[in-house]
Amino acid sequence: MSGRFGGYRQQRQVRPPRSLLRKLADFILMLVFFALIALLAARLSIPRDEQEITGKAYVIDGDTIVLTGKHIRLKGIDAPELAQRCGEVPADYPCGQVARRALDKLISGRAVRCEITGQDKYKRDLGTCFASETNLNSMMVEAGQATSYGAYYDEEMRAKAERKGLWAGSFDRPQDWRKVHEGSVETPPSLLDWLFDLINGAYDWVYQKLGEFL
Repeated sequence: MSGRFGGYRQQRQVRPPRSLLRKLADFILMLVFFALIALLAARLSIPRDEQEITGKAYVIDGDTIVLTGKHIRLKGIDAPELAQRCGEVPADYPCGQVARRALDKLISGRAVRCEITGQDKYKRDLGTCFASETNLNSMMVEAGQATSYGAYYDEEMRAKAERKGLWAGSFDRPQDWRKVHEGSVETPPSLLDWLFDLINGAYDWVYQKLGEFL
């Protein structure tokens, strides 16, 4: 009998052992998966009412302040770097320092309130900030002391038409200046930075959609 049915027995297939490269790829995918879960859990554990910060601000440069110990990047704008100079030699001037003083003057010692809506690749909070009712992000662009950087295009057009601040002469956009003078300042984000930004965007989108139904 065993001989009769032996021909019908399916031979057990022996899988070849996984290569070291395949094992490494599987391990990396597992790490990425758990990193995504951890980052998502961290975002979900942050109450939304803690995304507004108020306090006395210290101005770092034309688009960065320190508030309650946190570095906050003014979202949607890009001001000249502190070492940046604008205009033509010999009439060039330290536009980065001028932008810093302009932001400090806009605040004028008043308490600053920032609505935090994410982080940049350097882990700085991104926020829209106000001194009383003054929108600092908007006013810096409208005064010609910063350029649009994803937002405030109308304010930039008005400043340009009225030749305010930077627009009164020649200048390099801050991101272009950084590429030439600092090289590594604007380095491409790492994979984890990219994943974190992706989760931030997805979370904000879901929260916004939920808010439409609440």
